[in-house]
Amino acid sequence: AADAILCDANLPSAALERLVALAAGKPVFALAVSPAKAARLAPMLGSLALVFMNRREAIALADVGIGAAEQDIIDGLRRADLKGGVVTADDGPVLGFDEVGAFSILPPAPGKVSDSAGDALAGATVAALLNGLTLRAALREGVAVAMLASEGMGRAPAFTAASFAEALTLVPEAQDLA
Repeated sequence: AADAILCDANLPSAALERLVALAAGKPVFALAVSPAKAARLAPMLGSLALVFMNRREAIALADVGIGAAEQDIIDGLRRADLKGGVVTADDGPVLGFDEVGAFSILPPAPGKVSDSAGDALAGATVAALLNGLTLRAALREGVAVAMLASEGMGRAPAFTAASFAEALTLVPEAQDLA
């Protein structure tokens, strides 16, 4: 009865494959968790709506070198059959890509989305996507919630509509990757 599924790669590969099959065409979103566990998602990348990963996990799934440029990582993920993804980097922009294109969003100060805020980023982005926003707009909302989580509000930050709106004003619009 769910509109979508958000899972993580802590599940065994067989369970992830079964979950995708049971979704019966509804979107399945996944968190990569670690480079080693991200490999569990590889057989079903083409069936996932979006994968949330950090740079190390993206490099593992894309099968590119550690010094790969942002576009090379995205190209590698697309070659691996991934339709859409979000890639965070501790000290860099949040990358997003889907069938429309690839873009980045530079988080406001402190300038990073911590791994501990990754769940908040994923949850808020998926919620915004399910509410009809484009990935660009949804990821901006996800970055705003991750920023609130990174500021000591915890993994499930409690915030008001006003504090969220204020945080969202600090997140710049997405910029196309060159």
